[in-house]
Amino acid sequence: MLRRNLIGIVLLALVGTVALAAQVKEMPRTPVKPINQPSIVDINAAPEADIVSIGIERTVARKIIEGRPWRSKRDLVTKQLLTKEQYEKFKNSLVAKQPKKG
Repeated sequence: MLRRNLIGIVLLALVGTVALAAQVKEMPRTPVKPINQPSIVDINAAPEADIVSIGIERTVARKIIEGRPWRSKRDLVTKQLLTKEQYEKFKNSLVAKQPKKG
């Protein structure tokens, strides 16, 4: 008799667990954003610290600031401030916005 009661309790617990698990819905997954996502830096307006923050050396950042205004970000290669390899690495983080004429 004790054995029959024990089997009944285990069976009831198992059925309850399965029924509860069937009611639990999975939470929708949100895309994970990288913490250190590079920001876009305007080489014609950004301070030195912002230019350095994307990985450009401090001395090169100073030369970028001294050479302002730049017509395009590609000028950094033509004026030999960045190598082609460096430019390829940083080109998605750089822009050269032109000042508004007023």
